[in-house]
Amino acid sequence: MSVNTVIIPAAGWGTRMLPASNAVPKELLPVYDRPSIELVIAEAIEAGITRIVLVSGRGKSGLMDHFDRHPQLEALLRASGKDNAADAIVRRAGQAEMIEVRQGEAKGLGHAVLCGAAAADGDRVAVMLPDDLYIGSPAALSELIALSDANPKAGVIGLLRVPPEDSSKYGMVSGETRDGHTVIDRLVEKPAVAPSDLAITGRYVLPTRVFELLANQGAGALGEIQLTDALQGLADGDGMLGIVPSAPRYDAGNHEGLLLASLRRGLDAGGEGLRQKLRAELER
Repeated sequence: MSVNTVIIPAAGWGTRMLPASNAVPKELLPVYDRPSIELVIAEAIEAGITRIVLVSGRGKSGLMDHFDRHPQLEALLRASGKDNAADAIVRRAGQAEMIEVRQGEAKGLGHAVLCGAAAADGDRVAVMLPDDLYIGSPAALSELIALSDANPKAGVIGLLRVPPEDSSKYGMVSGETRDGHTVIDRLVEKPAVAPSDLAITGRYVLPTRVFELLANQGAGALGEIQLTDALQGLADGDGMLGIVPSAPRYDAGNHEGLLLASLRRGLDAGGEGLRQKLRAELER
């Protein structure tokens, strides 16, 4: 059985995106023509995911609303001859089973993932962090699932090569490279001295044993339940593999990253016309 459930932790306050995220969940901020959370879920659907578990919090009800039916708006659109827009709402609402789980108290990423355990199905589960956007083909999660299907007992995580001065911002790994992926032996959260140039990004395919590890490991750094600690437990057991996805990755959790992702999508959609407008703007 392949992976059919993804847990998306989305309960954070989005402080890096203030003031834009003051009243709007950061996951609903637009990336050119659609909110970032829609792009993340589109990637999941392309990878074969059929169950989406959104771990949200107070003030995040708009996330589920975005993926719900809206009969009044649909009727208004159809009456205005905008059937394509109405059909898009219907398709978005029916593309997967959507489940919302509340994280009542912020106790770390590991705790957020653990909150989704009851809604997970199968012996493996995907985890996607909505701040990380992969724009391009193939879908990043598809590549992780393919590696996981070939190694179903091991965990698989997305990796990114970063310069030494940025390593203290990420969880970092070390390991041996084999057949286009890394066999990971060590994971450390935001180290002063990194064991390699490979950082952990927000894409994971994990055996459900991770929930047992999270439930029993207790608090780690900052008094939170750290997902990285559980990943080390998986690495010490049946193994942990890492892969650098083919598609470019953007950090949509900060203003510059969101702008760059928007430009990328806009250039893909707008073509040479948008390029000319950008050149003209740069010359003003």
